[in-house]
Amino acid sequence: MTLTIKNAKIYTEGKFVEGNIIIKDGIIFAIGNQEEGEVFDAEGKICTAGFIDIHTHGGWGKDCMENTFDAIDTIARYHLYTGTTSFVPTTMTAPVEDINKAVDNIRQYKSPFARIAGVHLEGPYLAQKSAGAHPPKLLITPAQDDSFVWQNKDMVSRVTLAPNLAGAPEFCKKATANGIQVSLGHDDSIDDEIYACLDNGANSVTHMYNCTSRPSRRTTPKKHLGLTEVGLIDERVTTEVIADDRHVPNALFKMIYKLKGSDKICLVSDSLSVAGMPEGDYYLGSGESKQKIRIDDGVAVLPDLNTYAGSVTPVGKMAVNLFRLGIKAEECIDMCTKVPARLIHREDIGDIAKGKKADINILNDDLSLSATFLGGKLVDREALKK
Repeated sequence: MTLTIKNAKIYTEGKFVEGNIIIKDGIIFAIGNQEEGEVFDAEGKICTAGFIDIHTHGGWGKDCMENTFDAIDTIARYHLYTGTTSFVPTTMTAPVEDINKAVDNIRQYKSPFARIAGVHLEGPYLAQKSAGAHPPKLLITPAQDDSFVWQNKDMVSRVTLAPNLAGAPEFCKKATANGIQVSLGHDDSIDDEIYACLDNGANSVTHMYNCTSRPSRRTTPKKHLGLTEVGLIDERVTTEVIADDRHVPNALFKMIYKLKGSDKICLVSDSLSVAGMPEGDYYLGSGESKQKIRIDDGVAVLPDLNTYAGSVTPVGKMAVNLFRLGIKAEECIDMCTKVPARLIHREDIGDIAKGKKADINILNDDLSLSATFLGGKLVDREALKK
């Protein structure tokens, strides 16, 4: 099948150009002025690569930890509806056998909707003092057990790790050698521990300013930097940011942006099962890790802990928020396309360029979503709701 998206303002390889996109058999074939096959008129709107979300727990009432195809199917539909064409299902801290079941369920599911780009293990390698919404009693260290990670290395694309845990640097080295990206977070670390992990391949921070350590002392008067500060100043580090003006207020985002630049910021939703649902009371997780959660005024909170949980805002809407804040359109787009693709080592998505998958969003001038193509096929967004 050949398709031309014509009359487009195309964001390609770091710049905007006006013209047409030729797609053949789901792959971008050319960018220019010619037309072939069926034609879709973009009417002068912005064309970007499909959004990529590398940290998401669910949506439309379903969680990635649910051991059913229906759950993952629903989550994949939710993300595609929001313009996210590739996502990394993210697990919660749970007994190892439950994590294995969740990963195997994702492994066996074949998505006709948003593409699954591996699995993100957020837990059980987190610090007790910074567990957030994760059940502390189920946390372990890599030194205790890391065998299930390597048994699932065909699916695991990234892992969140607290640098202060026993065996953390060794885990980073082995994970990096196996093509698994390590993100540091949910920690109680000092700079010495953080640098040991960065020196062994870790290269990002999980949801900056949410469960990331600050300057502290251990057993001596010496004050050490925390993960927040190291993440902001170390050029090796890309920072995940939940840019919903709640988890990271817009004024705070401006500071992160000033220090890191858009090339080192990756927008993530950290979306929960309740993303896309009406306001009200729900539950996060199941079994031992089940917790009450409430959507109120556009944000998810854990009422029993008086704290935010993950977000209910897709990365595309975060880009709109940042554009309104005054961040350039090119940079808003990069933070939810090129940067996440680079982190998970995917060269076939994340940009509009010859040879890449024809996962394309049509955006309005304010970067709000107008239409989505997945593999060169126009998505019927209303049908996704079922």
